[in-house]
Amino acid sequence: MDNAFQELLDLGNRIKRRDRISLLVGLAGVVVTILLYGTVYFPLGIVICIGALISMVITSTRLGKRYRELYKQTMIDRVAREYFTQYEYLPDKGFAKDYLRNFGIMSFGSDYNSEDMLKGVYNGVPFTRADVYIADTTTDSEGNSSTTVYFRGQWLEIVPNKAFDTDLQIIQKGFGFSNRKKSIFTRKQERRHVLETEDMEFNKRFQCLCQNDSEAFYLLTPALMQAIIHLSEILPYKMMIAYVNDSLQVLVDTHRDSMEPSSPKNGNFDRQIADLRQDMEIIVSVITGLLVDRDIYQAAGGYAGQ
Repeated sequence: MDNAFQELLDLGNRIKRRDRISLLVGLAGVVVTILLYGTVYFPLGIVICIGALISMVITSTRLGKRYRELYKQTMIDRVAREYFTQYEYLPDKGFAKDYLRNFGIMSFGSDYNSEDMLKGVYNGVPFTRADVYIADTTTDSEGNSSTTVYFRGQWLEIVPNKAFDTDLQIIQKGFGFSNRKKSIFTRKQERRHVLETEDMEFNKRFQCLCQNDSEAFYLLTPALMQAIIHLSEILPYKMMIAYVNDSLQVLVDTHRDSMEPSSPKNGNFDRQIADLRQDMEIIVSVITGLLVDRDIYQAAGGYAGQ
């Protein structure tokens, strides 16, 4: 067992002990305060209880932050190296909002966040992925706010060495808030239209939009359509696939943030490792499932994306 992982275990146990002590101190403070009620020492008891509470909150926050940092440094590295021989994990970095907006495949609202970027190479295919959260918060005339989540999951980007002279959007039925660019208000040279394929099963599951039919069919081969159907069957999430701006963009709407630790109280690292492996399997499944002719995706070197 490496030192970093042992430190994570020790810190988790420390947090659990701290929580038990905090509970006992809190109960003791309540008892003492009750006993002092009606005496001249009652205000002092209140001050002591509040001070102890503030101290515990500060300590707990500090330990929790350190635990999250150590988890990301340790656990994710342990799992990522099972899948990728070359990778770089950037927990505090994500895709810039304007960078993703420029692809023109998703609607964007008032709220946006992206983090946990992972750059790597799998089977010779460079990729970049990050957690992305897109939502819109509105307030009515009475001051009540409501938030509509557009997307929360993994955004995966593959930038191939060979340019694709096409704009093809493949949207699984049930995937919401995509930007289809069908409106008459979209500039004509950027406007997409619905593309029907000869595969009826594929048409039931997905809607395709493109700007040029012949260019789209160059990529949308029967083999690729079957691969996409298979991918949708093994991934329990809705997804969108887009060949746009000479890149392959894949959005998997998992409805959660990945690569985040559960509470140290659970103490179940086996479960957390299994969850991380599931996150990595999404990347592997997308790459192996979509890249039928892998040679055309081979980049000259380095990672995909920005």
